[in-house]
Amino acid sequence: MTKAGNEVCGYPVIVQKYKPYKNGASNQRWKYVESVKAFVAFHSTALDKETTAAHYAGVCTASVIKGENVHQPGYYYLSPAGKKETMLCLACGQSRRAEKGLKLLLPGLPFLCASGSQTQKPFSRGPFKAITVAEADLSSYKAEKTLGYYEDRLSSLRTKTRTQVVSHSGMAATHQKAVKIIAYRNGDGYRNGKLIVAGTFPMLLTECTERLGLARAASKVYTEDGTAVCSLRDLVLWALGESFIQRDSEGRKKEAAPVGTEETTVKSMKENPRMQVKTKLFPQSVPTDSLDDVDRSRLAFVLRNPIAVWISCGEPFLSPNALQKAEKLEKQNWLKKDKILADLDTMKHKMRQLRGRRVAARQPATMAPNKSPVQPVLVEGSWAEKTREEIKLMDLIRHTEAHLSEVQERQHKRNSPIPAARTALGQSSLYKQPNAKRVWIYRNGGRPADGAYAWGRTISGLLDDCSSRLGMAQPTRALYTPGGKPLHSWDDIERDMVVCVSTGHSFTTQEELKQLMEVRANYARIRRQQGPQATDIVVLPSSKLRSLLPFSLPCGDSPGRLWG
Repeated sequence: MTKAGNEVCGYPVIVQKYKPYKNGASNQRWKYVESVKAFVAFHSTALDKETTAAHYAGVCTASVIKGENVHQPGYYYLSPAGKKETMLCLACGQSRRAEKGLKLLLPGLPFLCASGSQTQKPFSRGPFKAITVAEADLSSYKAEKTLGYYEDRLSSLRTKTRTQVVSHSGMAATHQKAVKIIAYRNGDGYRNGKLIVAGTFPMLLTECTERLGLARAASKVYTEDGTAVCSLRDLVLWALGESFIQRDSEGRKKEAAPVGTEETTVKSMKENPRMQVKTKLFPQSVPTDSLDDVDRSRLAFVLRNPIAVWISCGEPFLSPNALQKAEKLEKQNWLKKDKILADLDTMKHKMRQLRGRRVAARQPATMAPNKSPVQPVLVEGSWAEKTREEIKLMDLIRHTEAHLSEVQERQHKRNSPIPAARTALGQSSLYKQPNAKRVWIYRNGGRPADGAYAWGRTISGLLDDCSSRLGMAQPTRALYTPGGKPLHSWDDIERDMVVCVSTGHSFTTQEELKQLMEVRANYARIRRQQGPQATDIVVLPSSKLRSLLPFSLPCGDSPGRLWG
């Protein structure tokens, strides 16, 4: 817009798409004042202004307008049976835009957002995280009162939280003892351990998440034998049991029965000492991290050295011993491969030397008589003929190369120690490959270069995504290969393949589409230049065919008329 007065620059003009709604577009309403020749912005009703403000603030319109159907933009989705429609406002629809089946609502239908209804439990909060839409009255008369109520509630919750944190930290300072721990990441074995001193179990998880650089928050703690611990008290109990077992293992082996009780002996050696330690050191089971009820001398002896733990973000435990065995086996395979490669290089070098000596010698061949009429003379010992030593060495080289390929194939299957340990433990992988596939799509009859990427997990999901990616007016119904072969099964679709999409028409190439467009253009041109009668085509049967007809046509009627 032009400058006004002594202003340096004018005002920008914002061009928006017109919104055909009675409410929710007050920023597009203007009034022209004839007397002062000026425009007045936001010249609309109070309902329209409140609805527009709710849209731009990301607030559900049901919290601003109570119990009234409003002509406004929004979204809707169908029930699983396909009979009932649930309508949402812009804020609620945008907060759930990732849900499948959410479609834009056409203008002309007034509605109340489903978040404002008490019966719609999944949408009771709408775009809010902790406040229910039906309980939050944000209308022009009660908005300040509602805001003050939630501010007071938030301040009271903060006060309670501070009080609990102060009391908990004071109790921890007086009654809890710190424990030294060496934390390893689950799956790393004994590599990259971090020394952590923690007084509480939540503090241990927080420190492990930060020090180990975990992508997610630490949630599980495992000991060396795979025991999951949920408190520092359980960890100390496990450490005491391990020290007790190691000290008395020799005495229990002597007392165990020598015949027929090997399994029972091992089980009793592993379980009974733990039960004895638990009953001696922890006579009363108290659900706390406090270590005051432990004998100080024994506790100091056990906690003299750090306790090794393995931190997990939720995935199952991977034994460090199994990882060590897998790494050792992998190292042996690499050494074996290096030895084979060295021997192979030596044999190839020897083969080059033998071939060079034979060629450099240039020894003439000897001719020996033969009784065969096909070849009466045999030529032997020529410098171009391979010697027996070269033939044997070549066979050995081929055998060594075959053995090397087998070793490389085994290494390719076991490319890291972690999958080998998982296979040995019978555990599944931590991450799974997603089933979604990405393909390059283009319109039927168009060019592949004008396409776009689309994603899907099923045929129906891919068809829906193709319609939205290409902005097609009609839904996509068929998929073809660039050669015209129809795709009906999800297994026929490969990742990053080129797919032609159609709204239901048969497969058409770009040349066929151009030819069809030329035919239509010629048809329209002829009708425009020569009149509608120029495209009338009359097909008359031959006299022989007319004689075979069982009846004769009336006069004045043609046997057939084809309209182009």
